[in-house]
Amino acid sequence: MGVATASNDDEGDAPAPSAPTIRVPKVKIYVDATQLKADIRFSPSDLTNGMVEQAALFVHYGIQASLSSKQVDDLKILLENQEARIGRELRDRLTNLGEKFTEASIAGRVARDRQIIVTKRAVNEAKQVENVAKAALEAFRHRRDMLVQMGLISREEMKGEISVNRRQAQHAELESQTERQKQRFLARAAGEPDSEAA
Repeated sequence: MGVATASNDDEGDAPAPSAPTIRVPKVKIYVDATQLKADIRFSPSDLTNGMVEQAALFVHYGIQASLSSKQVDDLKILLENQEARIGRELRDRLTNLGEKFTEASIAGRVARDRQIIVTKRAVNEAKQVENVAKAALEAFRHRRDMLVQMGLISREEMKGEISVNRRQAQHAELESQTERQKQRFLARAAGEPDSEAA
């Protein structure tokens, strides 16, 4: 966690006890965009390898999405606790000074507190990381669908090739039979003995 020092941005003449330390929550990046682009690719000529890798990659990016969601939730809890603590400290300080305040004025001061602003920015950054992880997971769902579809197309193409090969073999056999019959007919017409009849 990075640490910076700054004073609270409070209104009024209430003396601040000392300049509080601002703690910047660290936001971890769970999905590397370059690695995601490499992982999401597959070769149409190597569907088997693409299908084998799919489950492992989906699990990996699913875990990353889960961790990024947990990071957002953890930062939200941290933010709520900071808001409660700062609000309580403001109320106590203003009460000790005998100043009147409203909940709206306390909420406004809490919202302008530098620690709260820093933590809200961290929450926003964590949400962005979470959205990238969720998008990665969705991309692998699309990848799976493409693999299945390309597998079906490949299977149909193989069926077509087998059918074409079968027809070509039947045609070649028919031509061979026709040629043999023609040779027999010509041999009979020439008065030669039928070689297949013997």
